[in-house]
Amino acid sequence: MIFSLKKKRDPPKALVVAKEKGKKEEPEVIYAFEIPYTGREVHITHKEVFGGKDLLRFEGIGFSNVLKRFDDGTLRYIVNEWSVDKKEENLISLILSDIMRFQEYYYDDLVAGNLDKVIDRIVRTHGIEIEFKFNKDKIMYYVGRDTTGFGLIHPLIYDPHITDIDVKGTDFIRVKIREFAGRWIDTNVGFPNEIASRQFILRVASLYGRGISEATPMVSFVYRNLKKKIRFRAAASLGGIKSDQTTVQVRKFPVKPFLFNDLIKFGTLSPEAAAAIWLLIDLKGKIAFSGPVGTGKTTLLNAALAMFDPRKKLVTIEDIEELALDFKRNSWVPYYARGGEFYEIVKFALRITPDLLILAEVLGRELGDVIASQTGHGLAFTIHANTVEEFQMRVRTLLRMYYGENASEELINLVMRNLWGIVFMNIKEDRRVLEQMHMVDPRSGEFLKVYEYPVDFDLNAFLSQVSSRTSKSIEELGREFLDRVKFIEDHMDYELEDLYPALVKWYNNR
Repeated sequence: MIFSLKKKRDPPKALVVAKEKGKKEEPEVIYAFEIPYTGREVHITHKEVFGGKDLLRFEGIGFSNVLKRFDDGTLRYIVNEWSVDKKEENLISLILSDIMRFQEYYYDDLVAGNLDKVIDRIVRTHGIEIEFKFNKDKIMYYVGRDTTGFGLIHPLIYDPHITDIDVKGTDFIRVKIREFAGRWIDTNVGFPNEIASRQFILRVASLYGRGISEATPMVSFVYRNLKKKIRFRAAASLGGIKSDQTTVQVRKFPVKPFLFNDLIKFGTLSPEAAAAIWLLIDLKGKIAFSGPVGTGKTTLLNAALAMFDPRKKLVTIEDIEELALDFKRNSWVPYYARGGEFYEIVKFALRITPDLLILAEVLGRELGDVIASQTGHGLAFTIHANTVEEFQMRVRTLLRMYYGENASEELINLVMRNLWGIVFMNIKEDRRVLEQMHMVDPRSGEFLKVYEYPVDFDLNAFLSQVSSRTSKSIEELGREFLDRVKFIEDHMDYELEDLYPALVKWYNNR
């Protein structure tokens, strides 16, 4: 039986909303005022930048962010925060000064997120209730930003368009934006001196449970605040010790995972490619998600795992908590490998009989054991490789690194032949996309391309390869595939809270 795809789809255009074009650009100014008795300053970006076209805009409480494109084609990300006058500056300085000087006294309330109680206590102590009432919004914003918030990068953290933030000394802070993936874009925000950037890192690291000093000049951590829908990984180093400049790299994660319908709307992949990955996951195939850093491997993997049968056991092993699958409740068993114990956790995970095992980033030794073992579990993992040739070389290198002389060609070929398929993520047209999908022929070990961005999908070749791995016929697999395409297309506008119950019902009625 020959299955054909009735529809061809063009990839969606990049999200670009063109607005007014001005004629004038005001100077970019970072306004600063000192907090008394602390030696610290509050830095505010509040000058409008005119000119160019608005491509993206995000309005937050206390700030407005806009991505602009200028006549020469350059992009610039502009942060405009509330401006303050002298009276407001004095009030903010007074409250911040009290919090800094008596932070042990206010510690419990600050940790509990009761900043409003702390500010109310300070306002009553100094008898400035009336002044505070008329300037409450600005005061609350800046005090919150510089105590329990994220300081100068606060507006960047809260913009959902931004995926990465790069701080390097006193240079302009740079960002990556989801709609313009693959390029770093300068902002109009930057620390005025190295001391200010060091103070920022010291405060943020300590605030979220990590210490950084000359003795331990590098630190990384994951921050979660599900109430405020913020989740990110940060890595920081102090300047003058491991590098010339103080650095911070922030990788933001969506609190609600992106689903297949989101990725299809973004132009990452077609519904047919999504259904193919979903079918492989459900059949307990062994799949690699490959590509350069920052191309969306984990995002696509998360979307696929969101569709996995909730009646089965899913076990994930990560170094950093990137996967967001809390909604799957007791069908998801997460493990986090800290301190170099990844391989030990993998061995343990195999003993608790997972239906699907996820390795967030393979290191080598566990790859041979997990793929070669015939325990009946499925497997998905991420790896850094851009092409089939690079993938083969990477796997061979990893196996030999850990097995040494025992990594014979037989073991390497066994690992390759037991792998069902590979999906390659990359960046094209400023968009993270599923560039190619290859199946591995179990008899010859040959890699067969079945999908290429944007919509070129060879369904019959895909079904033939899957059939050779299972007891299912091509006709039966074809029906299952088309059922999944229909489910995806019927639920394109569903949010997670509505889609997951529909998915559970779909599985129960099969």
